[in-house]
Amino acid sequence: MNYYIHVPFCASKCGYCAFYSECGSDGARMDRYLDKLESTLSGSRGKCETIYIGGGTPTLFDLDRLKRFTGSVFDRLQPDGDTEISIEANPETLDEAKVAFLREHYTRLSMGIQSFDPESRARIGRRCSQAKLLEAVKLVQEAKFPHWNCDLIYSLPGQSREMWENDLHTAASLGVDHLSCYALTPEENAALGAEFSEDDERESEFYHLAQNILAQYGIARYEISNYAKSGGECRHNMNVWRGGLLRGFGPSAAGFNGVSRMIEVENLDMWLNDSLPELDDIPHESRLNEIFAVNLRTVSGWTPQTWAKVPGADSWEKRRKITEKLQKMFPDCLLNEQSRITLTENGLLFWNMIAQELF
Repeated sequence: MNYYIHVPFCASKCGYCAFYSECGSDGARMDRYLDKLESTLSGSRGKCETIYIGGGTPTLFDLDRLKRFTGSVFDRLQPDGDTEISIEANPETLDEAKVAFLREHYTRLSMGIQSFDPESRARIGRRCSQAKLLEAVKLVQEAKFPHWNCDLIYSLPGQSREMWENDLHTAASLGVDHLSCYALTPEENAALGAEFSEDDERESEFYHLAQNILAQYGIARYEISNYAKSGGECRHNMNVWRGGLLRGFGPSAAGFNGVSRMIEVENLDMWLNDSLPELDDIPHESRLNEIFAVNLRTVSGWTPQTWAKVPGADSWEKRRKITEKLQKMFPDCLLNEQSRITLTENGLLFWNMIAQELF
């Protein structure tokens, strides 16, 4: 079983973010969240494979609340030495004591840097000084996490090719074994959504730059937006992309029981008052097509062995016939072999269009 826990608290809302969060929450509200989480968290009889703590900003908790939160998660989900335990963090929320605690309990830290250029961060509403960013990076480097990731965003307003290249070189030289590189895209619920216009040509240029520059550091693309050194891939994401079982806790968290997707209410007050999750029940074949499409975002794609592990998977030959139809619609975008189905390098750029034919 894989677990996702959503911590909905942020100091402020970044301009690019469409994830559910609540800004300016006081300690009493955080304590109510922790009380509720402790009453609802429960594991399963199966092995705890991965735990992912996202947000929001999980490290907005002060150290005492972070300890309480972590203790509750560990007591109820019972991770062992093989469990991947990831947590997201913003640099401005980290200090020496927090980093030491996180290093003791978490196997993977994902830091939301977005850009090393302070003016670029200011344009997208990231309220982190350069001094605090560099301090946090130094603390995390010295802590030597088993795995750590930097989030970067490209195609930012005013961002030049040279600035993006500098972000990539800077991040890769820190010793990370994972990088997430996302194109800034207009999101309906994000502050920048109404004023931002996409530039497909520039986005494609920066997309290829990321692959070429990171390869110099032994960091390879394994999914459209994610790069890792060998062994540094995020197991939680890989499991979920391949249709693995998922339980979600916290407002807006999603889960998957092998048949239905369950989505917790996207409102902290309603979640605290026991609102029931929404059930996303779609026909089984449609669900399989959805899972099939999502993992085509990965460079490795599907093999007969990985497809057979999907709950209720149909035959490999049926998947190959579906792929044959897609190949006619999108020439040079898919490889359809007896032992593997993948998108080509060109096909990854057209994943959205290909996925629309499957959903």
